[in-house]
Amino acid sequence: MAGPIQVNERIVLYDIIRGFALCGIFLVNIPSMLGSDWIFGNPIYEGSDLFVRTLFDLFIQTKFYTIFSLLFGIGFSIFLERSYARGDSVGRYIRRIAILFLFGLVHLAIWSGDILHTYAMWGLLLPLFYGLSNRAILRWAWGLLITSFVLFYGSSIYLEWALGYTSIGGPFPSAFNSGFGPWFDYRLENEIIDMFQNSLFAGFEIFSLFLFGLYIGRERKLLTWSIRGLTRTAIICSIASLPFFAVIVWHHYGGGAEYSATNSAAVLVSGKLLATVYVCLFTIAVRNGRAFRPLQALGRMALTNYLTHTLVVVIPVITLGYYGQLSLTQGVFLSIMILIAQAFFSMWWLKSHRYGPFEKLWRNGTYGRQKQEA
Repeated sequence: MAGPIQVNERIVLYDIIRGFALCGIFLVNIPSMLGSDWIFGNPIYEGSDLFVRTLFDLFIQTKFYTIFSLLFGIGFSIFLERSYARGDSVGRYIRRIAILFLFGLVHLAIWSGDILHTYAMWGLLLPLFYGLSNRAILRWAWGLLITSFVLFYGSSIYLEWALGYTSIGGPFPSAFNSGFGPWFDYRLENEIIDMFQNSLFAGFEIFSLFLFGLYIGRERKLLTWSIRGLTRTAIICSIASLPFFAVIVWHHYGGGAEYSATNSAAVLVSGKLLATVYVCLFTIAVRNGRAFRPLQALGRMALTNYLTHTLVVVIPVITLGYYGQLSLTQGVFLSIMILIAQAFFSMWWLKSHRYGPFEKLWRNGTYGRQKQEA
């Protein structure tokens, strides 16, 4: 049967990039976790918050779930490759995905921004594409990515420019500051089903990124691509991002505040380009000998650290009635402090453990309790 990847078989580059992506995802999530940017609202930013929001849209928003999704595809391409090579059935993969879905389901009950259940729902389809040629995988990936953009952003941009439609957000419900019980009841009654529906629509883009990751992992592109090729790609994508950066700055500072859909589209496209830049630059640095040990530790315990964000932010904020009390700028400083603490904790934990707590649960559920894990 296929065995789990051992510690000495880990591809350190992927851990480092995953740790970097985890940092960006937390920065993106912290506004909606704290209520400074309610997930269904359209807040008005001023002063330092406007500056921070602009920086988010330029360099963070959509960049890091893109990287995380690519890594998911890469990781499961390695998992499937090893399973099929040793004659294992797809059942172990399905079991692994099912456990991820359970993690996501519990997490979703607490916080609307969970991505794990979406990954699990769409990740079930990956074995169906594993046997396709590289060309076919890339055709599917590009087709799904472009289709999702046209369907979900093209129509919004048309409504915005042709009909003058503007999205108007509202304040967050009073239940969010009424204690844990009323808030949890509101979540179950009003938001959970909506989140599953959103996962179905958002999944087209997510799955396209899985397929790109499947291709990259199968071909070992990040491990074999020349430094010159990586550098050239990073430069081209950086230059290609500039027009979209101009749209983002215009939206926030140049009189285009009402064009939120146009800004969202610019953020999305620049996100794919800048995510490519980030991955290329980290690949170059790691292949030149940089270790990035804090990021490596964060990446090795990415699942644990991701779930911990909700435990240390969302639950205390809701329980204490602080939702919406902190500004976006304050949330950034809070998230940076938490990430630093997590980096130190992860490095300490991994000195005496092979895996993080939730990684160990996921691993044991996938493979069973094996002797080498004792």
